[in-house]
Amino acid sequence: MSNFRVKLAAASLLTLGATLAPAAPTGFGMVAYWGETASTYGGQIPSGAYVVINPNSGATGLTSSQVTNWKAVIANIRAQGGKVLGYVATGYDHNTADELARYNAINANLTAYKTALGGVDGFFFDEAAFDDAALTDTQKCNGTGPKFSAVRAKMTATGTSGTVVWNAGWPGASSCFVGAATYGEHIVVYEAAYADYLNAASWLNGGVQTYAASLGLKTWLLVHSATQAQMQATLKGSAANYVYVTSMTYNPSLPWGGPIWNYTPTYWGNNSLSGSERWCLNSLKTGGSC
Repeated sequence: MSNFRVKLAAASLLTLGATLAPAAPTGFGMVAYWGETASTYGGQIPSGAYVVINPNSGATGLTSSQVTNWKAVIANIRAQGGKVLGYVATGYDHNTADELARYNAINANLTAYKTALGGVDGFFFDEAAFDDAALTDTQKCNGTGPKFSAVRAKMTATGTSGTVVWNAGWPGASSCFVGAATYGEHIVVYEAAYADYLNAASWLNGGVQTYAASLGLKTWLLVHSATQAQMQATLKGSAANYVYVTSMTYNPSLPWGGPIWNYTPTYWGNNSLSGSERWCLNSLKTGGSC
């Protein structure tokens, strides 16, 4: 997953909405690019969590041994009560040959998750917004809805179904990327470093969350480059339905920003380890502190 072309939206009616009272997120929406060894996931998946796997920037081109390994990963995640989402890149606005190739491979990837890997519980559509630095906000907004519709049609054509998560990286101007999703779908409202999230928190937890809830959408928040204290502050203050905070740091000198999502956070822990991320969310959900 790339570090998206994130920016703060201009003031709008949505950004002026009152901040919601903090409520504990429902659970974890985890980006877990942890490799194809099933034991790596053992004991790491909270029950009810959505877990994004990414075998090969999708699921095509796998060898027979890789297929065997990934089937074991899926089984391990499900045995712990997790729900498996397959990563599918969608190529932004298809402005380059590489982006177009990723968009054109959507059907093949959906089919591979279904047939080669035996099926997953849904899909994490990355690069989801119709987004490019050369486009105006209006062009981005006008292009994203039709793109989402086209991807849904590809799911129908391939006979695939399940939870749909759109990762546009930010809500879009006046939250138009949120508005492109439909009832029951999930959308990542922010994927960014903690410092960027902190600057946008009141907007995301206020107008953006209110708008998403009015459409019947579930929201995700993905935050990286966070200390343990910053993780705890994020969980306590977020109004998103699903969260995942990691200590891994974005490195602009490395392809795709480096291994942000390739390892568990240093403070991941478990439901009983005081101060850990899993303990913190579990405690908040049961009315405790963090």
